[in-house]
Amino acid sequence: MPFPYRFVCDLLQQLEEEAHPTNTEKTSSHTIIERWFDEHRVRLDAPTVNGCAVISTLLPERRTDRVYGIQAPRLESIIGQALILGSSRVKELRRYKTPGQGVDLGDCVESILSRTPNPTHPEREVTVEDIDEVLTRVAAACRFSSETIKASKTNQPPLSVNHVLGRLFTRISSRDAKWFTRLVLKNYQPIVIEERVVLRAYHALLPRILKVRDDLQIATDFLQHVGPSTSDPEVVASLLRPALGIKVGRQPWLKARSIQNCVDIIGRRQISCEQKIDGEYCQIHVDLSNQHAPIQIFSKSGKDSTQDRRKLHPLVRLNPYTRNQQLTMSRAIRDSLRTGQQGCPFKTGCILEGELVVYSTKDNKVLPFHKIRKHVSRSGSFIGSNNDSQRHDYEHLMIIYYDILMLDTQSMLGIKHSERMKHLEKLITCRKGHAEIVQRHIISFSRHSAASTLREVFARCIVAKGEGVVLKPDEPYFDFRIRQSRFGSCVVKLKKEYVQGWGDVGDFAVVGASYDSVKAKSYNIAKLKWTHFFIGCLENRECARDGTEKPAFVVTNIVELPETLLRTLRTHCEPRAVPFDDNEFFTLDFRGTGSTTKPTEVFLNPPVFDMRCFSFDKEPNSRSWSMRFPYVSKIHFDRSYLDTISFTELQQAAHSAIEAPEPEDSQEMRHWISALEKADPRGRAADKPSQDSIFSDVSTPTSPSPSYTSSTRDGQLKTGGVGAALDVSSRVGSTDASSKAPVGLDTQPRPSGANARKSVAGTSDTMIPDARTKPSKRAAETSGTISKRQRGSVGNGAEDLLPTIPPRRPLASIDGNNSPGNQCSSLQNGSSMFVQTQRQTVPSSPMGENSIVSSAAGSFTTANELPSSPPLCVSTPRQGQPEKPATPTIESAAQVKCIYKGASCAFTNSSILLAPCISSYAWVTDDLLKNHGIVSFEVDPEAWKRRPSSSGPSFSSPPRVSVDTPGQTQRSVKIVRKRKICLVETRRPKATREFLMRIEEAGLKKRDGQREWVAVYDWRILEDFAHIETGSIQKGFDPWRQRYTGII
Repeated sequence: MPFPYRFVCDLLQQLEEEAHPTNTEKTSSHTIIERWFDEHRVRLDAPTVNGCAVISTLLPERRTDRVYGIQAPRLESIIGQALILGSSRVKELRRYKTPGQGVDLGDCVESILSRTPNPTHPEREVTVEDIDEVLTRVAAACRFSSETIKASKTNQPPLSVNHVLGRLFTRISSRDAKWFTRLVLKNYQPIVIEERVVLRAYHALLPRILKVRDDLQIATDFLQHVGPSTSDPEVVASLLRPALGIKVGRQPWLKARSIQNCVDIIGRRQISCEQKIDGEYCQIHVDLSNQHAPIQIFSKSGKDSTQDRRKLHPLVRLNPYTRNQQLTMSRAIRDSLRTGQQGCPFKTGCILEGELVVYSTKDNKVLPFHKIRKHVSRSGSFIGSNNDSQRHDYEHLMIIYYDILMLDTQSMLGIKHSERMKHLEKLITCRKGHAEIVQRHIISFSRHSAASTLREVFARCIVAKGEGVVLKPDEPYFDFRIRQSRFGSCVVKLKKEYVQGWGDVGDFAVVGASYDSVKAKSYNIAKLKWTHFFIGCLENRECARDGTEKPAFVVTNIVELPETLLRTLRTHCEPRAVPFDDNEFFTLDFRGTGSTTKPTEVFLNPPVFDMRCFSFDKEPNSRSWSMRFPYVSKIHFDRSYLDTISFTELQQAAHSAIEAPEPEDSQEMRHWISALEKADPRGRAADKPSQDSIFSDVSTPTSPSPSYTSSTRDGQLKTGGVGAALDVSSRVGSTDASSKAPVGLDTQPRPSGANARKSVAGTSDTMIPDARTKPSKRAAETSGTISKRQRGSVGNGAEDLLPTIPPRRPLASIDGNNSPGNQCSSLQNGSSMFVQTQRQTVPSSPMGENSIVSSAAGSFTTANELPSSPPLCVSTPRQGQPEKPATPTIESAAQVKCIYKGASCAFTNSSILLAPCISSYAWVTDDLLKNHGIVSFEVDPEAWKRRPSSSGPSFSSPPRVSVDTPGQTQRSVKIVRKRKICLVETRRPKATREFLMRIEEAGLKKRDGQREWVAVYDWRILEDFAHIETGSIQKGFDPWRQRYTGII
């Protein structure tokens, strides 16, 4: 008996009810799905049930071979005609278009059929097989569907799509009609069904089979001959073997956020580091038994794209007048495999993976991604190429191979990557600009220098404007073991824009917004009016500032907001809006998006979004550059749209990021290596030795970082002709550059104003060294006497090891706890680690020039003493004794330095207490605090009461660290009391007063029994000091005074 469709709707309805925000006792969707499959197991295993149809109704987005070409407006018309709706009911059917209603087209259909239901016919119950047949017929009428789907049209009577769909809407219930509407639109929002859970619940082997044969119909047909849970290895092996003409699934891909993240994922395995090619994925099946069409190409989505990419392989029939030109441009695949020639390296067929790109013989390089669309059609149409340049005779398609999955009858899926590449190199005949093998570099992560080598390879890729690198472990293509290792056979993708804080473009104006009912249901926000926001740049910024011209915006992108930022926008910034047709305040130009989509409302006071992106691209039908994969990092409430980035600046930034040539010197290379080191967690390079290690004295001069002089002995360069970004044969590190420490990227928040926001994704490649970060002359002279490993264990340069006397404490950093007993020296966390330095006298350094002197005024509670703070670790000589050189400060391995000023940060040796309302701000906890070197904070005042105030392990017997200095006796360093600072949100006075009362009730006391005072500041002081310590704000600004709230 076929499977009733109402059973599928039962599951979907239950998932929606569980996802409803009013439901307090929720059951996981995983559990609900498994229970549903267990309940209907007998029906699902029946031979008359079409398993592919069942799974297709649960996972509609997986059927990429079926394209319906129907959106909500057309489906609304089909439903209205089928149900013979009057004008009033048609108006109700269109209620989903009204912002704030919180309903989609499916909800409107359910509402109409609930009042006037269809007649029921139990003998004509709708089944999943009926649904599948209707959708197949609808997809067969669309030319963008696969060839297999379109071929099924010839076996069916000629019926219009409207008639086929409309007839089904008259047979189902109101609830089932709601889910069928969403099925046609391929969107089940607000519920999200995990594909892995559904496939595994249907059959334990189905996920594995789909990895090898990524065709749902073929995979479910195979399972008809296998029991629900088979353990026969031969049966499993026969199912897990690739077949020509059936797409093989792709390996799992992971995104790495830093070099340290790569090290954590890879472990101690050997990897192949390949250049990430910015092209279109191709899986090429070559079947020599098919003489008429031996080559078949599948795209990433699983579609058969052979006809669209016919320029990569010879055409069966060629126009005699264009035969020579076509043959010149289209023999890439066949010539590289030598098919039809003597000495063909295979007998029956093969399956290869590669990337399709456009190559220019004029420039001798691979062209940007957007150039592909004018060479590759989509089901016979060149989409989005109206404003592109014409196809030039010096441009042609090129294939870059990077893996082999099957050779003749032998599956390569269970063979290590290194062995697969050996087969691929024997198979392919490379020809520059037409067919090549990706360039790669072998790195063994069992060696200490692996992270340094990877960092250098990645930095060279960035300098060469490459998209990124791909790290492939030397393991089989798929891991079919029962107990799979973590990250086994996973490919790691590392791009510059994945690194936290990189990819910042600048401030953009939000000129308008529109509403999408389906997207609105994904938010848990009532009466939502906007879901998509139109980002624009001023084309006449200077004239608009002067008021001589009406502001003219070029809309570059349409973005969506995460729910947290959308709530923030609604709460703190409700922009005034007018309908798009009533706009007389701005001039809007939509050529940047290349789309006809217009906002429904225009903002009279455009908000300002801080935007980031992964790269730049030219949108379809657009000649200008726009952000590729843009996303909003934060919303600015204190900036005007007149201060945002201009359209000219955006185009210049994109041109510099995409098309700028590689510089001849290696200065930029050193900058990027240094920036990658600082991008690792806590600003510490992944290959830096631990501070818990003990190192011996070495007096050999070395370069600033071990990563700069990494040797090629860690890997072998595999050449294929493409990807000069991965050529690591020339090294940039040398002893001559030891005094020129690289400068990291400035990836932190910048002040308002477009002129201060020119660090654009990809345009920050050329970095200006900051004079404040350079080592002093005395430090440079001494750096040659410090060992390379010793330098790596303490800091990024030799200056971190030099003894210095800290500057006097500014009055601003006072916390009201001045006591003679607290005037002690410091040992961070009491670490028993010794650092041996050269026996030489080093004079103390002067007070830092960027020290800020300030005072605080006003308080919540009148104190008996002025707010004060114990000084930093300073050893004061007794009277009558000569002043001695300062003792180096000893830091524990857990200590993290501020990325801006290091130990000179304003928040050094501070204990932070956050008010509850800001403890969940990711911008505060994950960015601002960590950038200032604060990795832990408190949210409960009682924690301060339970925990000792000093940074050492004991008050009674502080440990002592001995440091030998020529001509001096051993000196001791004691423990310093941490300065307590409370950060609050002053915009919430009531909540702030309640939180300060909790601090008062905690009764904080010092060791001598006196009251301990806590200074209270607005949390934005963290942003202020980030700007000051990066030089973005002049010294005259005093955050300690401006952000001071009181003392408690």
